Amino acid sequence: KNPDLVFDIHKSATVDSCLSVISQAYVDACSTSEAKYTKDTPSSKLLYANEMQNYRNSIYRYYEAIHSLPELESGSFEQYLQDTVQMCLTPGEKTKDELYPQQLYSDSALYELFKIVHPYSSDVVEALQENGLGSKIELFNTIRHNLS
Repeated sequence: KNPDLVFDIHKSATVDSCLSVISQAYVDACSTSEAKYTKDTPSSKLLYANEMQNYRNSIYRYYEAIHSLPELESGSFEQYLQDTVQMCLTPGEKTKDELYPQQLYSDSALYELFKIVHPYSSDVVEALQENGLGSKIELFNTIRHNLS
């Protein structure tokens, strides 16, 4: 919704309203509750109302595919996190491109994502506990420890 945060561009009011409709479609597609459309429903929501079930199905299949992936081995993942932190925080003799030529952008993205999620770490741990995912709490705490 905010390309001006990433790119050096001016976002016009027209583009902003179009992006607002698209972002609302994503929010609605990820929602677990069915939307009730009435005469008071904004026209921006009605634009994609007919396709919403297809969007939800696509998102469901996406997360099912992620869920079916094999679990990461904690040792290799911890090493990956330590390497990522060292690469992002400590300049070494080699450049980042020389150390991780294919992973540079994903590692930076991982670190930026962590910076966004870190303030909510207590909420994440609480949600994992509520959902009975105790083994994931240990992994999350490892991530938090390595990146903080």
